[in-house]
Amino acid sequence: MSRWPYVFFAAACFYIMIGVCWGMYMGISHDHATSPGHAHLNLLGFVSLSIMGGFYALLGKETPTWIVGANFGLMNLGVCLLAPALFLLLSQRVEPAQVVPVFMIGEVSILLGFLAFGAAVIGGLRRTGRAKAGSLKVAIA
Repeated sequence: MSRWPYVFFAAACFYIMIGVCWGMYMGISHDHATSPGHAHLNLLGFVSLSIMGGFYALLGKETPTWIVGANFGLMNLGVCLLAPALFLLLSQRVEPAQVVPVFMIGEVSILLGFLAFGAAVIGGLRRTGRAKAGSLKVAIA
């Protein structure tokens, strides 16, 4: 098996550790103003990367490495930009105009990461369809 699933799961573990600490901080401080950022970190960083890692481990084994690498890089860039920007904005530590460029890059990166994942899923579906069609021809002959 490729190392890529492990890389996705390692990144997901890193993000959930940060997310749990962030949640503990909110609970201790009774300040939940940054909870949308906390939720984005957990959903995009932990849940999405875990699902992607599971896909590549189970079904995406024949996905071209460049698609998997692009998926990983784009998602991580987006999470690393978006979560801190949300924290800074929601905690009112910066003016909105100061983080708009960071949001734009992070959001586009996340979108492109999901497009790369979609390409991997569709590519796997097409490969599976071709394999079944080939086995059907052999069975008929």
